[in-house]
Amino acid sequence: MYSTAASAFIDGISSRKVTVETDVSDGLPMFTMVGFLASETREASERVRSALRNSGVFLGVRHITVNLAPASQHKGGSIFDLAIALSVLGAYGFFPQEALSGILFLGELGLNGEIKPVRGVLEIVSCARSFGCDRVILPHRNLQEGSAIKDVSVLGADCLNQVIRFLTDCAAVKPRLDEDIRYEPPKDPLPPLKQAGPTSGRKPGKAQKKKEPDFSDLRGQAMLRRAAEIAVSGFHNLLMIGPPGAGKTMTARRIASILPEMSLEEALEITKIHSIAGLLPEDTGLISSRPFRSPHHTITGPALCGGGSPPHPGEVSLASGGVLYLDELPEFNRTVLECLRQPLEDGEIHISRSLGTFVFPARFILVASMNPCRCGYFPDRTKCSCSPAQIRRYLSKISMPLLDRIDMCVEARKVEYEELTEETPSESSEAIRKRVSRAIRIQAERYASCSWKYNGNLPSGQLLLYGCLSPDSRDLIREIYDRMSLTARSYCRILRVSRTIADLDGSEEILPGHIMEAVSFRAVDRKYWEDALRKY
Repeated sequence: MYSTAASAFIDGISSRKVTVETDVSDGLPMFTMVGFLASETREASERVRSALRNSGVFLGVRHITVNLAPASQHKGGSIFDLAIALSVLGAYGFFPQEALSGILFLGELGLNGEIKPVRGVLEIVSCARSFGCDRVILPHRNLQEGSAIKDVSVLGADCLNQVIRFLTDCAAVKPRLDEDIRYEPPKDPLPPLKQAGPTSGRKPGKAQKKKEPDFSDLRGQAMLRRAAEIAVSGFHNLLMIGPPGAGKTMTARRIASILPEMSLEEALEITKIHSIAGLLPEDTGLISSRPFRSPHHTITGPALCGGGSPPHPGEVSLASGGVLYLDELPEFNRTVLECLRQPLEDGEIHISRSLGTFVFPARFILVASMNPCRCGYFPDRTKCSCSPAQIRRYLSKISMPLLDRIDMCVEARKVEYEELTEETPSESSEAIRKRVSRAIRIQAERYASCSWKYNGNLPSGQLLLYGCLSPDSRDLIREIYDRMSLTARSYCRILRVSRTIADLDGSEEILPGHIMEAVSFRAVDRKYWEDALRKY
């Protein structure tokens, strides 16, 4: 007999439907699996056979052939186990084919019939309708994640026997039992399949209250605090330069506390990425806070940008919608840093493999910190003994094309004793976050009909349309362009940052003061370093 069941798998960051076809016929007693399968998928035959036997299902000695279609698509993982088991039962005539129609089955089977959690559930469930399925049966520990999709009925199961009971009850028929198949259901009553509540997993939940790093802990460094606020408000990339102990890392760690709340669309995308990467905790719905990723400087290119076979998301994708913090930037391998060029420019990263080209999202705020030289104290010549050649060699580890993609640069000066002992507390993250959220709302209204959301992503061709420069500001930016010999990229960077500063002030027009503040955060270039070396 012949039977089919629907399943799916993750291909890069997208999901693809798989039809599990099973044929049971006379012949040598074999369990054959075909369809361009990875080794862990081919091993499903042994897992399914043992899971069925330990669930009380004893199959007759027949020749079983299972095909995972389309055969031209390479398939890996153990997500098909549940669909294979039910397709085999359907082929044996255990229940009619109609019982399997319109249902997408996801889950790995343990040898005792337990249904174990799998990766990428949210992405697959979101595409279930397009696969022709209005119901999804998946592991109970993935139920909260799958229930974030509103237009699909999602059911969670703990064991194979629960699914068998559910399908036979829905079909309103008794299992067909003969010499080919014998079923001994468990003596203890089986609980029904679980379904999440009407609102469970649908919205980004509020994270539990816990003590987080706060900007009120940071003493002094008004420029650092202001730069962090502007960078987050417009999703601008930020580079902090200063001596050790000045508060660069401390500031970066507190940026997570002023990130704006996510929309439902952003929460869904972030949760999908973490689910595919296997980083979503079990029994978890949507991720409620923006990611903050801080990889070590020994990270490799594939770990940063994504890779493997099949490719998995890297740190740039896991940081999408949040912050990617690179501490001690020159200590990173230069080849690895160059991999950041495309994602910083395009907001996505393309990974090409023999199996195809995969596109992962990479819309993050790059926050980096570095010392001005290897010892860290330049231009303080009372402490710094680095020669100009050593300083140039140290700074040359960061290429100008990469620096060109950093919107803002701020110098962190040494904190004075009086600032450390000041009794008046610094401004809290909550107060800063309110201003950031207000600026984000202004941008959301302005770019409601556009493909971008933040000033940091504003295309160069739209700067004059959305920049709204006042007459005085037009004269000022022209004078700055000529006097500072700006490049076109630097000019655009200053206008984007000026637009964000104006939004923080609640101004529709970009005023001269906004431009002057943006110029003070102008990203460094080679001329900046040469001037500093000549001066000192």
